[in-house]
Amino acid sequence: MNDETTAVDGDETSKFKPSKPATLSIRTVVPRSAWAVLALSLLLLGACDAVIAAAWFQESVPELFRSAHKGVFGINTPHVATWTASALLLVAAQLAVVIGWVRGHCLTDFDGRYRAWTRVAISWLVIAGVVGTGAHQSISQVLLVQFGFESVWQREVLAWLLPLAALVTSVAWVMDGEMKTSRTARLLLWLSTATAVAGLVLVLEPTLINAEVLELFPQLVAFLKLAAMVSAPALLVVSMGVFLRHVVHVSPEPAPRRKRRSKKVVSDDETDELVEEELAEEEVAEEELAEEELAEEEVAEEEVAEEELAEEEVAEEEVAEEELAEEAEEYEAEYSEQDVEADDYAYSEYDDSPRDSYQDEESHYRIDEVESGSSNAFPDPEALKGLSKRERRRLRKQWRQQQRQMDR
Repeated sequence: MNDETTAVDGDETSKFKPSKPATLSIRTVVPRSAWAVLALSLLLLGACDAVIAAAWFQESVPELFRSAHKGVFGINTPHVATWTASALLLVAAQLAVVIGWVRGHCLTDFDGRYRAWTRVAISWLVIAGVVGTGAHQSISQVLLVQFGFESVWQREVLAWLLPLAALVTSVAWVMDGEMKTSRTARLLLWLSTATAVAGLVLVLEPTLINAEVLELFPQLVAFLKLAAMVSAPALLVVSMGVFLRHVVHVSPEPAPRRKRRSKKVVSDDETDELVEEELAEEEVAEEELAEEELAEEEVAEEEVAEEELAEEEVAEEEVAEEELAEEAEEYEAEYSEQDVEADDYAYSEYDDSPRDSYQDEESHYRIDEVESGSSNAFPDPEALKGLSKRERRRLRKQWRQQQRQMDR
């Protein structure tokens, strides 16, 4: 698109600049610095501690606001604590959605394990709704009316605690498998789980605390339940925030899978059989290795033999080329010697006789007139122009042989 658009209305021309969409990147939202993440985490934990402290120091509030304060921040009526826990679980669900979205852009997640974060987000949403509305108590009453469970210990608590604990355990197991790449996030996750388990233990068995301590602090059990209810989701949000920073700025790759080890009880006879089978397999493996080594040695020897044959063939070819070159040189030397002999033979008469013997006598001179039609005439140089060297040599050799026969 163009940066500017022009609209013509009559004689007036006006320029309008279109509004550009905001470019928002997840890297600009999630802080990269570990100190920034630590500061945000401490701020969140400080707010949760303020809610817990408001419940603990309710007697220190002025009498004018004490009744209102107990109705909102009180230990027996923990409305703010319940709302805080529900809000924190809602934030955890949103962080799970963001983590799943970032993990979905990983190119090495071939199994699509990022889809597990969708399940985590849905689970935290369900738990947030249950905690915020108190639906677990209503569900417990419906189950007790329908099925009774009269002989079950703590049936009012177990009726809602068992399904909720199963859901939380499954979600924590999935998150633990995904958070293996970040030790800090994993440690915070298990710290949050331990806090939640401690609160549930107090719900099931409040008599675990010593009676003398309860006499000093009568509302200690209720306060510890409230503190666990607020601290567990707060630590969960911090752990997921740390893991989100790891996924965005460090690595979005999935963690390695867990190795499942199946343990079976085996008798002595079976162990002996297993040992014998393992020994037999080792012997077979050693024999196969020996056969492979022999085969490799044979292949190596064949390759060496082939290389030697190739070297011998190359040497023979070189020798043959040298012999051909020597024959060619001998052939050329023979023809050159024949030319020299012919020249020596042609002028031998004149060299043997002294000069004084044929200076005054004309009979010693022999003038051979060239007969153009004679058969012993040397070939015409112009006739040899179009011929090859071999043809020229053949014609010269033939002419020399004719000359020698005529001289004899």
